[in-house]
Amino acid sequence: MLTPTPGTHSHAGTFLTLAMTAAVAWAVTGAGEGLAAGPGAASPQVEIKKHSTGKEATITYGDGEWFIHIDVDQDRTMIIRTESHNGKETKNQPEIVERPMSNVEVDRIINDWVSGVKSTLQP
Repeated sequence: MLTPTPGTHSHAGTFLTLAMTAAVAWAVTGAGEGLAAGPGAASPQVEIKKHSTGKEATITYGDGEWFIHIDVDQDRTMIIRTESHNGKETKNQPEIVERPMSNVEVDRIINDWVSGVKSTLQP
């Protein structure tokens, strides 16, 4: 069993004083606010993935999610756009282009779509 010595109390007091000072500084500077809100709360999060036959992108912001999937084969290009809020799909827009798109065209569609969705969001 450990018994406190006169030095133990002074070390504990010093530690508590430092801990309280750090906590007050943390609270006063608002350093905890960004962490509490999470990194995704301030701006839309964009994730773009390549796959063997095309590309897809997902934007999440608040309770909303926007998704685009572009699949290119030798004869055509399939584009699917969806939107959901609170996990419930609110829009589903499939589109078929009767020709294969180039990589440059796919990149342009993804970039334009991301810019368009982000422009409608209120950060």
